[in-house]
Amino acid sequence: MNESLKATVLIPTMRDRGPLLPYSVGSVLAQTVPDIELFIMGDGVDDATRGVIRDLMRRDARIRFFDHPKHESRGEPNRHAALAEARGEIVCYLCDRDLMLPNHVDAMRQLLTGADFAHTLISHVLPDGTLKCPNVIDIARPRDRRRISSRRHTANGIPLSFAGHTLHMYRKLPYGWRTTPESYFTDIYMWEQFLADRQCRAKSGGVPTILYFPRWKRADWTVDQKVEELKRWNGLVTAPGWKERFLQQVIDGLDKSRLERRVGAEALYLLRKGARELRRICGLDK
Repeated sequence: MNESLKATVLIPTMRDRGPLLPYSVGSVLAQTVPDIELFIMGDGVDDATRGVIRDLMRRDARIRFFDHPKHESRGEPNRHAALAEARGEIVCYLCDRDLMLPNHVDAMRQLLTGADFAHTLISHVLPDGTLKCPNVIDIARPRDRRRISSRRHTANGIPLSFAGHTLHMYRKLPYGWRTTPESYFTDIYMWEQFLADRQCRAKSGGVPTILYFPRWKRADWTVDQKVEELKRWNGLVTAPGWKERFLQQVIDGLDKSRLERRVGAEALYLLRKGARELRRICGLDK
């Protein structure tokens, strides 16, 4: 049990989320890097959700379930305790309502070669199925790093599913996961520790590897509606030619974001750099 793995993936979940887990968990287990462990962090799950998790565990021995009563916040200290047992060289995260594309862990491993904290391209799946890139950043640049680590800009931060870090760097932090004060975003409160450390090497990726479904865009959705959305997108991912079409949608989203925001020269450079990288990957350059 002491041998290292390529990655530890952590999925927090809570009551009534059981129907979502076969899709989010399934996207982790389908990674092109199979040498992983998956920690499902229960924060007051109900019996139905617990049953779904146990069924998933019977199907794949890489899953571990940490079953805790509901915490006052999001169960952050329980995440910290679980990572004390982690064996992955890197740590990735996924919200239980999101999906990983099959190359996410591999992309994070590449980004974290020569870095301690990183994220892939932040893109949102809107309820109508369109894609938007609202926050194109490069945290290797001091200005973007300060902006993301400032509590005044939490709304412009890096959502949980996109971020990853080395386990070695995590264990050097002053606190790690800890209870988040009210009015703070849980994930940004955690990332601040990485980005405030001058020794922490940070890197932004230009390729989308996460299907992120923002909850504030679906505030009135039922769990059944969310399940149908995940089911539909999960089917699309395996369709022939889907990757190329998806990447082109992201490129279009980058261009749309540039036009809508009337960004400055530095942000325009990052947008174009991301679009060029995407075009190269999906063979759209002629």
